[in-house]
Amino acid sequence: MTHIVDVGGASWFGWAMALIVGLPILLLVLSEVHLRLVRRDSGLAAPVNRLRLWLLPGAGLLVLLTQVGSLPADNNGVRIVATVVGVLAVSIALGALNALLFDNADRGSWRERLPGIFVDLARLVLVVAGAAIVASMVWGFDVGGLWATLGVGSIIIGLALQNAIGSVVSGLLLLFEQPFRLGDTLDVAGARGRVVEMNWRSTHLDTGSGVQVIPNSALAAASFTNDSRPTRAHDHTFSLDFGAADPPHEVVETVTTTAAALPSLRPGSVATVRATGGGAYDVTLPLASASEAGVASSTLRTRLWYAARRAGLTLDGVTPETRPTADVEAALRSVSTTLELTDEEIEALAPQCRLNTFGAGEHIVRPGRVPTTYGFVASGVVEVTAPAGSSGGSGGAVVVARLDRGQVVTAEALLRESGTLTATALTLTEVLELPLAVVDQLVVAKHGVARRLSEVAEGRRAHTSDGQRA
Repeated sequence: MTHIVDVGGASWFGWAMALIVGLPILLLVLSEVHLRLVRRDSGLAAPVNRLRLWLLPGAGLLVLLTQVGSLPADNNGVRIVATVVGVLAVSIALGALNALLFDNADRGSWRERLPGIFVDLARLVLVVAGAAIVASMVWGFDVGGLWATLGVGSIIIGLALQNAIGSVVSGLLLLFEQPFRLGDTLDVAGARGRVVEMNWRSTHLDTGSGVQVIPNSALAAASFTNDSRPTRAHDHTFSLDFGAADPPHEVVETVTTTAAALPSLRPGSVATVRATGGGAYDVTLPLASASEAGVASSTLRTRLWYAARRAGLTLDGVTPETRPTADVEAALRSVSTTLELTDEEIEALAPQCRLNTFGAGEHIVRPGRVPTTYGFVASGVVEVTAPAGSSGGSGGAVVVARLDRGQVVTAEALLRESGTLTATALTLTEVLELPLAVVDQLVVAKHGVARRLSEVAEGRRAHTSDGQRA
């Protein structure tokens, strides 16, 4: 007599079908997810890959042994597989949690500022907790006594090392809060210096006469000043003396325009100038760091020495002098080939032209302004830059040209249009400036001059377009 076995009614049949059908489908889905995460360079790619390659097959083997093979839970083989699966699950969960919380942390958020030691300690605690749970559930260990022993031991060790641990904890809290960074200038209990090193135990300040080591526990308990944080308290104010007969609006414009090129100003801020009477003016520079006050004021005074003379203003009692005609004629001869000038024309043009001096770092041409003269480099080096990026925004600058003696500075002056270029003197530079009416006459009278100047303007415009596209 033939007996019919009801396979579908067996207790292991459902588990077997789940392994045969469900496991491959899950593996395929996870493979596609892993591929997408890799393409996005996501930190979740590694945990998903371990889940696909190790945890799912291990879990499938555990189901096969216990549900299909009907092996008891206290079987040593089952316990070993369950232990491996538990450890893998804890490891993958920690990896995924770390990727979700910290891999894509926003700049300046608490997740980005959290010191790595805190993450490592939390990971250690979770690993120990996971191992204890696996040991308790799989092997039947009593872990209550272990936790009590660890707690008592931690208290004893903490009391014995409280001074050393206090300094380390203070260092960790400072690293987490970040009231200062490397390079900041601190004033701590009379010691003033630049932060050159930070660790868990101490902070090192370069005071100029040596390196002072300050324990983090003392630093955390003391009050200190960070002179490198940009606040209104770091606005630097000083006085300038111009001639009492100098027009105040010209003085304000000259000082403000010159100060705009200072690299130490806070982004998006401008200097303010206030007349106090008798030719005296108070200048306020909004600085990114108070430690740069001396350098900023010195740089501004140096550049104003040249700017005041170009504007015909009297600074510190010194009246600007007119450049000798011989110097202007010598500068015209350096561009005589470009402008096709004869000796008679040079002598006739010299009284109409000016020879201006620019200090290193001064802007000769600024974006958004229509040039009022046509300029050539008489001596020195000038760098021409354009804003990077197609939008011409704040994405940096690209060098368009580097000019020396005889080359054109204000190429766009022929078209009477404002541009996006910035021309900056890299060294002490003299610029020969010709009235636009004079250049117009030369362009009309001499076709070679028109061709050369047009080529310069078009070449400058092409280089600008290429730089912005880059």
